[in-house]
Amino acid sequence: MEVQDITKVVLLSCGSFNPITNMHLRMFELARDHLEETGQYRVVKGIISPVGDAYKKKGLIEACHRLEMARLAAQSSDWITVDPWESLQPEWVETAKVVRHHYDELLDSEQNDDEVDTVKYAKKRRIEENDSEGSSRHRGRGCSDLPQLMLLCGADVLESFGIPNLWKQEDVSEIVGRYGMVCVTRSGNDPHKFIHQSEMLWKYRKNIHVVREWVTNELSATQVRRALRRARSVRYLMPDSVVHYIHEHGLYSAESEQKNAGVILAPLQRYTGSSSHVKPGQDFPLYPKVFHGTTLSQLLLTTPDLSRNFRITFYSHIHTHFRKRKNIIKMPDSLCGTWDLISMVNLDGYMIALGISPALRKIALKLKQRKVIEQGGDQYIIKTSSPFRNYTLSFRLGQEFEEFTKGLDNRVLKSLVRWEGNKVVCEQVGEKKNRGWAQWIEDDKLHLELYCEGQVCKQVFKKKVN
Repeated sequence: MEVQDITKVVLLSCGSFNPITNMHLRMFELARDHLEETGQYRVVKGIISPVGDAYKKKGLIEACHRLEMARLAAQSSDWITVDPWESLQPEWVETAKVVRHHYDELLDSEQNDDEVDTVKYAKKRRIEENDSEGSSRHRGRGCSDLPQLMLLCGADVLESFGIPNLWKQEDVSEIVGRYGMVCVTRSGNDPHKFIHQSEMLWKYRKNIHVVREWVTNELSATQVRRALRRARSVRYLMPDSVVHYIHEHGLYSAESEQKNAGVILAPLQRYTGSSSHVKPGQDFPLYPKVFHGTTLSQLLLTTPDLSRNFRITFYSHIHTHFRKRKNIIKMPDSLCGTWDLISMVNLDGYMIALGISPALRKIALKLKQRKVIEQGGDQYIIKTSSPFRNYTLSFRLGQEFEEFTKGLDNRVLKSLVRWEGNKVVCEQVGEKKNRGWAQWIEDDKLHLELYCEGQVCKQVFKKKVN
């Protein structure tokens, strides 16, 4: 490939940067390596654009501090810069408008640099005219002598496109279709899967560059703020200059973390016409219709294609308002009660997948089980008893909890129980893959499926009549 065929690229990263960390900077390096290794691009500049205060994210400190910390962090780079335009806007600015602003800035810069180059200027004018006429040529991807602007983000931003009322679909189309994205993976996210499941992203899949981070690092700004509140060291998680700035100005405390608590995110306000605050004890009438009168577990089901970790993280600020609801969503009365096991298929295969010894499996196959399902407030309790062992599971729908499978395979799991159609479904994350269970009522019987690493045990219970 000849030099003139290589496209110059400017990477733009928008976000809270609350605070900026080494991983924010590393994303630029990863993206540059990935693009330049294709032989099609040369990355000439990186831009960090902190969001303004009007975004109203919980715990978001003043933009002046976030902007200065970003500037200090970028001092170590000879190609990454910080732009204040977005952070200085009095109202929240959609990301599509921020991208558009920076692309126009690039065009103006090229025009000023090449005032005497009439041939090059004519090319640029033709691109602008084609854009305004709605031609098939993508804005920001003209001939190779003009830079192409790409939005740089983590996989969580890509997944956020699926959150109802968080993004306008025309904005997503413009960002991905006209400009392009570079998406850096993180543990627990599968951007390829999400692209495959989204019609719009699939349409523009060639404009999305997915960068795999093999040196995994789960560092996040949330973790840094937590460490700072607890007076723990954060050195080597951020540049020393940023750490010094935080301590010098006394940033990130328990009080600052409550800033904007109970305030609806700016995009949800704008796209649904909602008021900005939720009053204590209010039953969510100000949120979009998709949120109103809904438990967190049901809310998670509105976006089933998003990763489990992302959905829990995004909806955590919303979930705090559900805890005070007066009308608790109850488990169906038909599910509560005492149930006796009447049939079972493939328990042995399920226990083999769990790694249970042959001796214990032989005993378990001969046991008769009884389940007692109860509800107290928003707490659910499932008691499983047999002559060999008793096991009690207590949980709240939509809230992740730590589960110890005492007497079974004796493992510690991260579990989450939610509604999925007419079923109560539990996802159990731990050493064993694809582990969990689902239970539902059918023909006045309780059906339970236990699954682990491809093995499924099916059990049927009959309700005990008092």
